Order: sequence, then C-alpha cells, then structure tokens
Amino acid sequence: MARKGENIYKRKDGRWEARYIHHYENGKAKYRYLYGASYTEVKYKRLEEITRNEKINVSKIKRFAVFDEICNKWLNARKNDIKESTYARYLSIINLYIIPTFKNQKLISINAEKHKKLYESLKSRLADKTVSDIMCVFKSIWKFGIENGYPCCEFTLPSVKVNHTRKINTMPPKTLEKVEFALMKDISTVNAGIILALFAGIRIGEICGLKWGDIDFDNGFICIRRTVERIHNLDYRSQLKTKVVISTPKTDNSARIIPLPVFVLEYLEKLRKSDEKYVLTSSTKNTEPHTYYSRYKTFLRKAMSQQTVDK
Repeated sequence: MARKGENIYKRKDGRWEARYIHHYENGKAKYRYLYGASYTEVKYKRLEEITRNEKINVSKIKRFAVFDEICNKWLNARKNDIKESTYARYLSIINLYIIPTFKNQKLISINAEKHKKLYESLKSRLADKTVSDIMCVFKSIWKFGIENGYPCCEFTLPSVKVNHTRKINTMPPKTLEKVEFALMKDISTVNAGIILALFAGIRIGEICGLKWGDIDFDNGFICIRRTVERIHNLDYRSQLKTKVVISTPKTDNSARIIPLPVFVLEYLEKLRKSDEKYVLTSSTKNTEPHTYYSRYKTFLRKAMSQQTVDK
C-alpha cells in the first residue's frame, strides 16, 4: 500500500520501499530506491539521502525541487536550535496539514492562489489558534525557501485573528467546594498535585515534573524548573511511536517562582520526601500527564459520588 504523496510503498515481500530524486537527465528526474522493515525507517532513510545528496547540481535541484523536500531542509536547519518537543510538533503540523495540500508539487508551480487555498481550507475546519500555528510554520518554511534561492513566489496571506478573550469553563462554586473538601480530607500525592493546580496555577506537565527540592518550605514558594510531556518518537529504529520527555519550560515566563499559601505548605509538609524525588510518585521515577489526568478524573468521580452519599 502506498503512502500518498511520499513515494513510499509497502512491497509484496513485506518490506517498505521509498524512492527519491537522485539527479536529473535532460530535465527528467532519475530516482533511487531505499528499503527497510517499516514505513518510518525508509522515510527517514529517504530524508537522510536527500540531505546527503547535496553534491548533485544545486541549481537543477532547486529548479525542480518539490515542496516536501524544502520542508525537510527547513526541519533539518531548525533541528539543533529548538527543543525536541517543538521539533516533533513542527513535524506533525507539516505531515498532517501542509504536505497533503502540496504533495509532490514543484515549488515553481505553487503560486499565491494555492497559498490562499491552503489558508481557506484550514480556516473552514480548524480553530483560529490552530490555523495561526500552522500558517506560522508554513510562512517560516516559505521564507526559508526564498532566502536559500529556491523558486518560491512572494505572497501575503491575511492574518489570523485569534480570540484571546474566549470564555474559559470553570468549576461552579458548589462543585469547587466539594472538591476542596475531598482534597483536604485525604492526604495523598495525587491530591497534592490537584491542590497545586488549584491554588498555584501550575500546569499538569509541570506538576508531573515537580520534585520536592523545587519547593522552598522555609520561604514559602515553589520553583518551576521542568515539564513532562509525551511526544512523537523521532527515532525510526524504535518500535515505540511516542515517548515521554522531561525538559525545561517552554518560555522564560514559564520558568517561574510561585508563592504558596500556608495551608498548602502544611499539606505538602505531611508528604515531604527527599529533594531528588518527584512529588507525585515519592520516587525518582516521574509520572506522565496522561496518567495523572486519568487519576484526577477518578478522584473527581469519587469526590462527587461521596458527597452524594453523605447527603
């Protein structure tokens, strides 16, 4: 079965085959073939060969370059300057939303009308924030092509207006009161994480990365130094599609110091372990956001049902 637009196929013998343009003769593309045990393996082999093939006549490559090739070059150029999680997000945006629109199209044939078509297609089915993120990636790729001498036409797309004042759903006061009662009634690390989310505004990934050494009990504040998230696994040799990474917060503003109420500090003090251990697990092994979110939902169901029984 072929992966449309990528020149990658599954052969009858069970192997995957990928082809890429090696050189041109009389204006016609000449292909080379690569083989592997999985789709991901041959995809990255293909990417590596395209990158390694720079010694071929550069001017011809640029004239006959197709869009997915410039995407790969842009990703390679950014790879060492961005976090692994950011790279994985860019790769996902390109494969899910951008490549399908311009698959196998030569750069020289992509004009302003096609750019607009991409924008309108995204706008009709996705949230404004998602469209804005996708178009930022697309514009960056296109700018990279222009700066590196590829035949990319100049274009201007309408800016995406993102509503930053949208209403955020919050717990009704009565529900919040029930939750707080259930939290304070039972001393546990699961509850401790929820308390930190409620009273310190800490994100779930940051809670999962929190260690006891990040809490200054003497001065009453907490330092956000790391975050945990699950991303796509970029290692084609691995059988795992995703993996958990622990990294620094995304921005300087995210790496922050947060004062804690006295009652929160007193709650945490009852659970306190050595500095190198994670708050949620009381060990040197962390938990991931998806797992902890499941535990939060279980807590919420029990808290609500218990309140009903008490009545």
